[in-house]
Amino acid sequence: MHPPIRWRHGPYWFWVLLAIEWHLRWTIILLIVQGAAAFAGTLEVVRERPEAAGDTRYDHYWQLLKQALTITESTFGPFTFRESTAPMTERRALEELEKGSDTITVLVHGNVADYEQRLLPIRFPLDKGLLGYRVFLIRGDMQLRFDRVSGLGDLRRYSIGQGREWGDVTILRQAGLNVVEGTSYEGLFDMLAAGRFELFSRSVVEVGEELAREKLTHPSLALEQHLLLFYPLTRYFYVARSPAGEGLARRISEGLERMLKDGSFERMFQIFKSRFEQQIGFRDRLLIRIANPLQTPETPLNRSELWYDPKN
Repeated sequence: MHPPIRWRHGPYWFWVLLAIEWHLRWTIILLIVQGAAAFAGTLEVVRERPEAAGDTRYDHYWQLLKQALTITESTFGPFTFRESTAPMTERRALEELEKGSDTITVLVHGNVADYEQRLLPIRFPLDKGLLGYRVFLIRGDMQLRFDRVSGLGDLRRYSIGQGREWGDVTILRQAGLNVVEGTSYEGLFDMLAAGRFELFSRSVVEVGEELAREKLTHPSLALEQHLLLFYPLTRYFYVARSPAGEGLARRISEGLERMLKDGSFERMFQIFKSRFEQQIGFRDRLLIRIANPLQTPETPLNRSELWYDPKN
């Protein structure tokens, strides 16, 4: 004789419902754990805050970095991106990153041997070498003197201002040029206006915004109209030589290569270049070339797609 139906079916549905309840509990627990892991795994990227308020020289590079991190989110996960809490000189940024503190985790700097040895470089020319094309800020009443410069020998007669910690000091001095060093970026504009030196060498990617900003307090400053100095130089991203730095470097490198492949890097470069190309007038200037003794053999000069020739 069979047992009553309620006895035969009751325990069955009891165990089914119990299994469903436990499944739901473990699903909720798993989601909580996964959410906590995702939060804990969010990559925090910190860059240095510029010394001068309103300094926009590096905006293009930080936009590139954000895009490189964004395009790799599906592979590497989420990220946050912010400035350091306090402004930093170039030297302090280098030291903080080198010692592996979390004060900053990435910086932008020229491709010079010292930085490439002390930090981990991502050897991808962020501005396609435009950093190495240099024009000069001058006091406006000096233009007639510079119109008579016909080559490197003439240029050596004039003093050129640069920051004390900048690699450009070595490059210019190796070429026999007369360099006057300043202790701060902002102070160099004061020194030029006061006649402490005659030329302030600036990259074509920097000079337009700098002049517009500084002319408000230094109305005598002007863009020199005749000369274009060139030495091979670009900007890289740098990270710490540490496991965390190596992981960040892999992500940034992959992101930049993806951007190069899908065309977004070139589109951003063209927008970047258009901001100053007409103002500079590359083809109307006397081009003076000098060597860059700080460039390392690992510089990817063989990748022509990563370099720009403004004369072509």
